[in-house]
Amino acid sequence: MTVARGNSSADRPTDGPDDGPDPAAREVLSTIELELAQLLRRAERTTAAGRAKAVRAGGPPSGTLDRSAYLLLHDLLVNGAENVNTLADHLGLDASTVTRQVVALEKAGHARRTRDPADGRAVLVEATPQGLEDLARHREMRSELYAEVLADWSRLDRALLGELLERLNDDLDTYKRGGRGAAD
Repeated sequence: MTVARGNSSADRPTDGPDDGPDPAAREVLSTIELELAQLLRRAERTTAAGRAKAVRAGGPPSGTLDRSAYLLLHDLLVNGAENVNTLADHLGLDASTVTRQVVALEKAGHARRTRDPADGRAVLVEATPQGLEDLARHREMRSELYAEVLADWSRLDRALLGELLERLNDDLDTYKRGGRGAAD
């Protein structure tokens, strides 16, 4: 497959009532859909294999945060203490789901709830020092793992992958919030 075709706005398919979408465009979208499904499965398997490899090498069982804990802690690291509704908005989740995840973080010693100093009735969630240490350890383990997986990729290819994944995540968020392309 070549990526050159369809790279300019003049080449983008138009869905006419008589001819349907461009077959090449359908093929590209079909490939994207399949490769994303494969990526999600393989990323989980690769992370688990990386954990097992670290333990076999005698290292600590670091990198054991589940995805929800990892993403919540990362948000708290970047944005500081936040209320559950703000966390839910940032993560594209329901507040009740985030509340359950915060409870799990609290039980693990990774987060705590405190009163908002600006409004004593409101509750903020903040990462604990242990939570931030575990996050840093987890990120380091995952970075090392992907450095190994992507060892044969050029620096430019890695940077491009990062940019495209960030763009895809932004567009998925926009779609979920009812923006561009979302069904009414």
